[in-house]
Amino acid sequence: MSYARHQTFHIRSGWLAKALEELGKDCRLFSKKDASIRLGIGKNMVQALRFWVEAVGLVNQKPLKKLNGKQGMVLTKFGNIVKKHDPYFEFDITWWIIHYNIVKDETQATSWHYLFNVYTRSEFDQFNFIDKISTHTNNAVRESSYKKDFDCIISTYVKDDKVSDTPEDNIICPLTDLGLIKTKGNSYYKTSPSKQIPLEVLLLVNREAADGNVFINISNLENDTCNIGKVFNLSLDKIYFYLDLMQEKGWLKFSRTAGIDSLVLSELDVWQLITDTYKTMNKGAVNK
Repeated sequence: MSYARHQTFHIRSGWLAKALEELGKDCRLFSKKDASIRLGIGKNMVQALRFWVEAVGLVNQKPLKKLNGKQGMVLTKFGNIVKKHDPYFEFDITWWIIHYNIVKDETQATSWHYLFNVYTRSEFDQFNFIDKISTHTNNAVRESSYKKDFDCIISTYVKDDKVSDTPEDNIICPLTDLGLIKTKGNSYYKTSPSKQIPLEVLLLVNREAADGNVFINISNLENDTCNIGKVFNLSLDKIYFYLDLMQEKGWLKFSRTAGIDSLVLSELDVWQLITDTYKTMNKGAVNK
């Protein structure tokens, strides 16, 4: 489990793009004394960004032969796709996958995983969140660490009205555009996003949650940890809405056996599907 490794800094616009650019030159970037200069951010922010590039699923740390077994950061499949097709993190699909990668990984971003996958109420505030997660994790860390995580989660998903939303202002986290957490007085609540989630992302989540199975109960989509209901705050009605759209594309089909609704996933290569989607979006951007 991991807490407060973000140094209180949420993801800022431009951070991940700059990190990918510099990691392409030096896979041990974050171990270098000049990392702050090369990334153009403060030292504490460098440590935060080191955490985030892993938590969002862009890189993994591995011992590398070319470094005589020393650890280096290597791009994941997702990281390679983004570097090639969306190096400036301009497409929504990138941020939907980033959100999924954060909340599915209990090891890297424990509090994010807890809020979306374990915490059962839609409405919450700081006191309630800290009380519940500290009990759930047997007070694994000091209350101050839980508080830092809570504050960072809010900064990740909720826009601060006091901050201007301009291209020159990189303080706002792009994940706020997903609409997954909103304010309600002095409280916050998880909400189903108003904009449509890319079907490719939903298929990715379904496929990974199924863990090799092709037959899935519909109830699992709504209730299982790290499945689409939990990850994206989706009601059962909304899940059926998306499943209908995916069935129209031939990516899955419904089945009803012994009164139980289930679906059968196709054997499509979901990452190839995602790559093709990026290519289509890039072609559309060029033709505008």
